[in-house]
Amino acid sequence: MGDIWLVGLMVLVYVWFPKAAAQNLIKSPRDHKTEHTLLINEVNADSPGEDTSEFVELYHTSGQTARLDGYYLVFYNGNGNRAYKVLNLQGKVTNSQGLFLVGSSSVNPAIVIPKNTIQNGPDAIALYYGKGNYKEGMGVTSYGLVDALVHKTKKTDRADTLVRVLTPGRDAFLEDSTFRTMDESIERCRGADSQWIFQVAMPTPGTDNHCILTSQLNASAALISEVLTASSSKEFEFIELQGPHSTMLRDIVLVLIDGRTKDVYFTMDVYGKTSLDGLLLIGPAQSKTPVDLPFPENITHPVLRGGPNAIALYRGNSSSFVPGEALPVTGLLDAFVYTSNEEPNAELLETLTPGRPAYEEKRHQLGVVSMSQCNCCSVTRDSLSYVLSRPTPGKFNDCPSKRFSQTLSFCLRVADCQEWLLKSEEILMTFVRALDGSCSCGVSAAYFKEPKAACQDLGLVFTTLLTAKSEDQLSSLLLAFKTFLETPRLVSFDRRNITAESSCFKERDLPPGVPSEIPEGTQDPSAQVAKLLINEVNPDNPGGGEDAEYIELLYTGQTRFDLQGYWLVLYNGKNSRAYRVLDLSGHHTDELGYFLVGSSAVRPAPMIRLPPNTIQNGADAVALYYSNTTLYTVNMAVTAEGLVDAVVYTSRMPEKADQLVKVLVPGQIILYENNSHSTEDESLSRCHSLSTRLQSSFQVTMVTPLGENFCSSSSALVPPAIRISELCLAGGTTAYRFVELEGKPGTSLGGLSLVFFSGEGKVHASIPLRGTIGATGLFVFTLDGGHGHDGTNLTFKDISAASEGFSAIAVYSTSLISGGTKATSENLVDALVYTCEPSTAGGLLDFLGPSYAVPCKDDRPVSLSRCACGNASTELQFAVSDPTPGLQNSCPQDAFAVDLHLCLLTPNCSMWTLHHRRMLESLGKVLVSSLEEQCSCGVSELYLQELNLTCVGSLVKVWGQVWARQPEQQQSIKTWLQGFLTSPHPFSVDGRVLKTSPECVAQKNAPSVSHSSASFQGWEIALFVVGSLLLVFLLVSLAFYFIKRHPQNYTSIEMNDRGEIAADF
Repeated sequence: MGDIWLVGLMVLVYVWFPKAAAQNLIKSPRDHKTEHTLLINEVNADSPGEDTSEFVELYHTSGQTARLDGYYLVFYNGNGNRAYKVLNLQGKVTNSQGLFLVGSSSVNPAIVIPKNTIQNGPDAIALYYGKGNYKEGMGVTSYGLVDALVHKTKKTDRADTLVRVLTPGRDAFLEDSTFRTMDESIERCRGADSQWIFQVAMPTPGTDNHCILTSQLNASAALISEVLTASSSKEFEFIELQGPHSTMLRDIVLVLIDGRTKDVYFTMDVYGKTSLDGLLLIGPAQSKTPVDLPFPENITHPVLRGGPNAIALYRGNSSSFVPGEALPVTGLLDAFVYTSNEEPNAELLETLTPGRPAYEEKRHQLGVVSMSQCNCCSVTRDSLSYVLSRPTPGKFNDCPSKRFSQTLSFCLRVADCQEWLLKSEEILMTFVRALDGSCSCGVSAAYFKEPKAACQDLGLVFTTLLTAKSEDQLSSLLLAFKTFLETPRLVSFDRRNITAESSCFKERDLPPGVPSEIPEGTQDPSAQVAKLLINEVNPDNPGGGEDAEYIELLYTGQTRFDLQGYWLVLYNGKNSRAYRVLDLSGHHTDELGYFLVGSSAVRPAPMIRLPPNTIQNGADAVALYYSNTTLYTVNMAVTAEGLVDAVVYTSRMPEKADQLVKVLVPGQIILYENNSHSTEDESLSRCHSLSTRLQSSFQVTMVTPLGENFCSSSSALVPPAIRISELCLAGGTTAYRFVELEGKPGTSLGGLSLVFFSGEGKVHASIPLRGTIGATGLFVFTLDGGHGHDGTNLTFKDISAASEGFSAIAVYSTSLISGGTKATSENLVDALVYTCEPSTAGGLLDFLGPSYAVPCKDDRPVSLSRCACGNASTELQFAVSDPTPGLQNSCPQDAFAVDLHLCLLTPNCSMWTLHHRRMLESLGKVLVSSLEEQCSCGVSELYLQELNLTCVGSLVKVWGQVWARQPEQQQSIKTWLQGFLTSPHPFSVDGRVLKTSPECVAQKNAPSVSHSSASFQGWEIALFVVGSLLLVFLLVSLAFYFIKRHPQNYTSIEMNDRGEIAADF
């Protein structure tokens, strides 16, 4: 029966699976949660004459080059509802702006169709994706449908079937031939509610749709569209108004106001018919450029004064405006206030453009430029919607477009971040003024769209979309932005100086001597501050499975980022050719900027999955590219064209990949993924820099896919031959200080120097070492004239202990280093950074290693001793201890462990979940600080072992152990813990106030009791089962023995031949 069910199930899967797969192939573009898609953008189905200018324009919303494989464009006849033309877009790509044009040869399309091919209507154009059987003559279908437009040229036309199948709930769109006397098209635009709509407009094949919403124009009689001022009577000046197309304007007054005095100095009645594009040009009668409405002949030129000045449109007539009287508040249609360098009258600003500053005109810097409205027509009386541009009288304004755009982000170091979240507009205005003051590039607030603000660890991250008029301008503005924030700078916000930086990413300080810039020859394709980088590489896993290897990318803007145009290429070091190429277009990072490519066993699951053992162990390379034109293929030779970032690595020390290094990371050395770093798995993680193509940015760490890299204190991959074992600092008046080194007995100290650093990051003193490591493996160096261990007497006086700030000692493999020299990682053997006061702020010595806090105010001497951590995969660290010169260090031991079980109340768990490691580190520091304050028994963070936490609802559960050096210290820890658990006083962790909860107090010993009980019951069951099996085996053996000793009488039994053979067998 079971076999029948199995066969039936297999048949069901065989029958159903192909259908399901086919459905997925077709539906995936619509269901797949990507950021961008392909749309029908503009259609001109009916052009004057013989239809020689008809076209269909597609648009990929990424605004970049995109492949069109799998897409079909189908044209339906409304008479019969069948396809009359089908275009397979396989192998086609959009242009660099995301546009793809199909049409008559006169519009320069990517696919040329004969004239009069697109029927006028009622008909339809549909875009499909998938492996459907799309062919001419087929009936209308919604199978695999991505987008559609049902259109007609007569109001009486009907296309009910096409509408019902392709655009249910949306009627056929009328291409109104009376809209323009020349030609018109149906264009896609964002409506007032940010939803896609279609409207009739001037044809723009291969370029931006103008998208001036007719519905918004009809709500206002006219708006100020463009203003060009003149400095002399010989120069051309004009004011251009925007209104509904081909509409007579009347009962409108143009008013010019002096910005200093608020006096009206010119008025004129506006009357005339707008152009086919809704424009009305007002200017001098005697000019080369024809105007629709001339200035009065008796007026002095130039009419438009230099700033501060104001232009206003009112309903009414000019006779109602008397010079010297206050401006009316009612009847105002639109207003524009501009200035050159002087602030206009504040009352005038508040009357005409409330809450908005005056627009700064910069003719003297940028030549002949006009001030153009670029948010027509949903915004009025707003100077922030204007840009400086080339004059376009009688034509649409030259405005920035999202087609040329790039997301930017920067960090503001603010303490009260939550208060700044509501000031996005103020931040943008202040930033734009500062940026333009730096680059003098004529940039204004209208260049920036979609401003967003979010709080992160180091302050407020402000993200916005920078738009431009061309690719060249975008590159220029990106370079200006990068230069502007190349170093942190103070920006004035509401009379407060706030530090602005390129990123809130926690970038560790680079050691001096390690280049912080991109190596020479590197090409930075985007020149943007927020960038996509290779963040972590794990090419080699323990064992032979190789099913947990991965590559992690990081967008440093720490937000969702589209990967359109990016490629990931894996190179073989033996032949310097690509063995795997991944096109990342269509994918995006997660909300924190991470993107993971890896094997199926990696957890969390990768966004792109690879078969096991795909990423080679080395010597090989991983390279990240960006290109809208270049196609990267398997077996191609290594190239730097379009290169963004790269890592060249090996897991076997003798292996080399000279050609990969030369092309991808010139002048650098190959990275070594040393498997001795950990008994578990390890990876190469970005820890020291956000610079691209910089090998020294990486070090070997534990694996952290889709998480913050676990960057340890030192990039050294193997322990040095000589290490700092102990540093004893004098307390109070006790002059008892020494440095203890450790190494293999007999190791020479010749050529080494012991260097002392001050908090300024400079050398305070340096001592050349001599002698050898003694038989105990230790060498003691006294600092106050005493005799060292093994008879040595190396002394140096006036070396101060840790006071304010950070200090450090280090061992260098070089001769005497002069005083005042800046700290460096070059020739560094080992280092120890220490301070009296714990601090989260970074110091100039951070790159030498983590800082350890020591209780310097006590009278007793105290040491920092190197101790082995309880977790075998963790590097050796230092712990506060009693001095032990020449003896084994006094370290915390698991024999004196105290179990830690805490429950803490928190308002919510979001921060504890998103920033688990950081919150755990902060909690550890708080616990150690509380313990030391209570017992003064010399403890540090190393005393906390296997500390971990979970957060559910509003309860943080913490567990782990606190080790001690001796029983007395263990008892002090127990006393502290008991008081801590019962204390009702709140305490702060990373700025969040917590209170202990009694929930864990009663359960503190429960786990060990239940464990013991469970273990005891398990042993009982195991013994019972084993005993039972032995008893059964004994009984069977006895029975067999009895049968053999007393065989049956076979003489009375008859057997057939088969039975005899079986018995013999």
